[in-house]
Amino acid sequence: MIRIYTLFLLLAAFRVWGHAILVEATPAKDAVLDKVPETVQLRFDAPVGDRYLAVAVIDAEQHERVDAGDAHRDILDPSIVQVHLNRPLKPGAYVVRYRVQSADGHIVTGRYRFTIAGVSHAPEQNDEKSLLDRLVGLFADR
Repeated sequence: MIRIYTLFLLLAAFRVWGHAILVEATPAKDAVLDKVPETVQLRFDAPVGDRYLAVAVIDAEQHERVDAGDAHRDILDPSIVQVHLNRPLKPGAYVVRYRVQSADGHIVTGRYRFTIAGVSHAPEQNDEKSLLDRLVGLFADR
């Protein structure tokens, strides 16, 4: 019984002291997007510290940062890190680079790419008439 208890404690300690692992990213790794995202969000398998927190989004062609430099942990879920993107982003490839501190104190770094396909930044045209135009049309026919 003592051996099982000791094994359980060791396994729990490894989980607590393990390195943070990126489990989800938005935009996702190798994603091809038709719409320019407002943010990049990373979710890790455990809470991360904010002491060494850094996320950079870089234009793969121009080698310039396109993020707002405001990387932060989510207030309600410290396993989520987010950074806003500058607008407008042009079509092309982008690299997300991150650095976070795991619960065990180790620094974890990584990177991945996503692509923005040919998108238009022009405002969408709405062919539907406004309420005022429709009301005027009703009374004009009388």
